[in-house]
Amino acid sequence: MNDQVLLELTGVSKTYSQARDSAAAVLDDISLTIPAGQAVAIVGPSGSGKSTLLNLIGALDRPTSGTVRLGGRDLTTLKAAQLAEIRRSRIGFVFQQHHLLPQCTVLENVLLPALASGSVGADSSGRAVELLKRVALADRADDKPPLLSGGERQRVALARALINAPSLLLADEPTGSLDRQTSESLIELLVELNRSEGTTLIVVTHSSDLAGRMDRVMELRDGTLSELETSR
Repeated sequence: MNDQVLLELTGVSKTYSQARDSAAAVLDDISLTIPAGQAVAIVGPSGSGKSTLLNLIGALDRPTSGTVRLGGRDLTTLKAAQLAEIRRSRIGFVFQQHHLLPQCTVLENVLLPALASGSVGADSSGRAVELLKRVALADRADDKPPLLSGGERQRVALARALINAPSLLLADEPTGSLDRQTSESLIELLVELNRSEGTTLIVVTHSSDLAGRMDRVMELRDGTLSELETSR
């Protein structure tokens, strides 16, 4: 981690229209600064807006008001095509469900973001193989997802999220569908990759074990974000 700011949210709010011209506020005036390389957990009750916040950070949605800056660039001012390029080149995503393509091999699944960026070549293929080694799946490169366990599929999804060397990795309940032993293994892998790759990590989680391994823990409750004290 260093002192350079990677992500900065200022006065971010998100409301959704309801019937009869009313609006429901999901996020209310949220401000957050995250230095490059930091690992942050976002916790809170179900329905508190954690995934909504992650979608705003990941340029999958726009705030109703406020600014989201990634690397000093205000995402709220960019057009759809520019946001798509940001997502491809600077942000990696890992979700509770792995979203692997069952008809493609493990190696092909890892390479998909590079293909979308038009950068598949010897370098990206070599990185894909190296990432599969890092997640202990080099020997499964030619297998297809239906042959893998749930934990193995999540590790493939993690390698896929890192293929374009993103500066920001977003993980939404990455251990939510895994048993305890497999969850612990994935948590260790996330922590190790955060340190070795230098990738800023933001994890939405209900897991106290995962949250406890992060540098900071933020709680989202009633639309507002606050920092919790940790023993780290």
